[in-house]
Amino acid sequence: MGHYYTLPNTIVYSLLFALAVYLVYKYILKKIKFKIDTRFILSLVPFIFLGGIMRSLEDATFYQGFLFVSPGIYITVFFITLGSLLLSLLLEKYTKKKYWKFMLAIGSVLCLYNLYQVSFFGIKNWFGVLVVLGLVGLWSLIFGLVHIKFPRYLSRLNYPILVSHLFDGSATFVAVYFFSYVEQHVLPGFLIGLGGPWVMFPLKIFIVWPVLYLIDKYVEEDELKVWLKVGVLILGLALGTRDILRMGMSV
Repeated sequence: MGHYYTLPNTIVYSLLFALAVYLVYKYILKKIKFKIDTRFILSLVPFIFLGGIMRSLEDATFYQGFLFVSPGIYITVFFITLGSLLLSLLLEKYTKKKYWKFMLAIGSVLCLYNLYQVSFFGIKNWFGVLVVLGLVGLWSLIFGLVHIKFPRYLSRLNYPILVSHLFDGSATFVAVYFFSYVEQHVLPGFLIGLGGPWVMFPLKIFIVWPVLYLIDKYVEEDELKVWLKVGVLILGLALGTRDILRMGMSV
């Protein structure tokens, strides 16, 4: 679900996203000189949710303008997150408490404010929301067992990132299958046209899982591995959040 995409602008957005991931790592995160680890990912999760929530509020016309649709929403959330990170690092310096705790607090407050705005529109489609959450629970169970049995192929960090994409896939499946929404991203839309909305599940599994595995196998720098996985996480969790809230608000 989304505004209409074409093949050219999909390619451009993808290249810009990949370039942004590289430039932020090389010229911002490495310059700040702090450890990019799993706690860093945890501190970013509320901001990833924030992007999805704000995008759904643009669908509901609460927010309007370039800064709240793709690719502008990424710029908006980036500067909110960067400002929060710098403030958190400053607070860490003067309080001796870990920066990521401040990041979690700031991001959570921003999410709660935007969810408060969602409450004014109301969740009208509880059936759709609950079906998505049920599917996510099922996928979490299946791949949780895979992680336990085969941790070499699905690590502790890769497992929730893969599930975040199945969250997005589940939201798309339910919206298209039950409520006649249209998938407007180029590749998923093409594949749904060929085989139906269920193709979102193998699409996510057979693209995202190998990408995560290849990052582990071929990227030698640990901090770069984590940062690349943040990029993968954003594309699943933010889009899934936007889709489930948009469907829930029936907009």
